[in-house]
Amino acid sequence: MRRLFMINNGSNHMRQIAPYLFMFVLAISSCFAQSDEEDIRRQIAAFSNYLMEDRRQEVVNMYTDDAKIFPAGRDILGGRELAAYWNPKVLNSRIVYHKVTPEEIKVIGDEAYDWGYYEGTSKSERGQSTWRGKYIIIWKKIDDTWKIYLDIWNRID
Repeated sequence: MRRLFMINNGSNHMRQIAPYLFMFVLAISSCFAQSDEEDIRRQIAAFSNYLMEDRRQEVVNMYTDDAKIFPAGRDILGGRELAAYWNPKVLNSRIVYHKVTPEEIKVIGDEAYDWGYYEGTSKSERGQSTWRGKYIIIWKKIDDTWKIYLDIWNRID
């Protein structure tokens, strides 16, 4: 009889702490997601800074090895084509202002997506142009660093 009482007593105790344990686990996972979202926001800011500083190799390094980009009006590019695309000589301009404004960032384990708007200003031999558009990025966490796996964007004019 005593053993049965201990099991029931333990079971009641478990029922009492279960909601608190659940809330603790939820809070911890939320902290990790918050940290991942903050890391992605830092990566987004770094991307813009690298473009404005004309550090194109750093831009390319932000992508996974198997990344693909989907520039408007062009075929899907990946691999060595990424470095060629981000080459300032190919773009024939210098980005002097670039800002990305995510509307939503969703982290799902070691993958995430974000979507929103971008805007910028470029200077070239022909003068200055201002542009803005919308984007979607799929991120992968590689060795604790969020990297861009798929990057699609198009202008809103």
